[in-house]
Amino acid sequence: MSAGAQSMTVLGADSYARDCYAAASVTARRHFTSREAISDCTHALEYGQLSLRDLLATFVNRGILYMAAKDYERAAKDFEAAVKLNPPSGEVFVNRGNLSFLSDAYPDAINEYTRALELGLDKNHIAYYNRAIAYERVRNFDGAEADYRRAIELKPQWFMPQARLDSLLRAVGKPSVYFQN
Repeated sequence: MSAGAQSMTVLGADSYARDCYAAASVTARRHFTSREAISDCTHALEYGQLSLRDLLATFVNRGILYMAAKDYERAAKDFEAAVKLNPPSGEVFVNRGNLSFLSDAYPDAINEYTRALELGLDKNHIAYYNRAIAYERVRNFDGAEADYRRAIELKPQWFMPQARLDSLLRAVGKPSVYFQN
């Protein structure tokens, strides 16, 4: 899987929506979920008094949980429902990119990650990292290198893009980042 999904914070008072967000946040890092977490999201969507922003966030968060459960069809439906709400959110598109990536549809993933970056999102470094991996899969090594470098610039303490960049540079015969004097 690419670097990870991006959950969306729920601001309102609905406890089920907040529990859904908490579960999606953990799932984005650990790629594990439970039926109970999905049920909390569904309850919030069906019965919660959610603002438009919290409704969008809850669709995204439940989609992340469905993705972790490998129920890609339901995840896609939730992300599509989120896209139909306005204004659009970068988090929706980075997660749609992850679905495309998991389906080996790398050009589609690149397009979704690019749209996420255009819209803006809380964790741009993850979108750059995910897009870099997709660029590698389509053998666009210059694009991958540029995106790994941008991810490093945005979050220098995150080791994953640095390690992948070093591996990419060695594979294409360029000087390694780690071993330069």
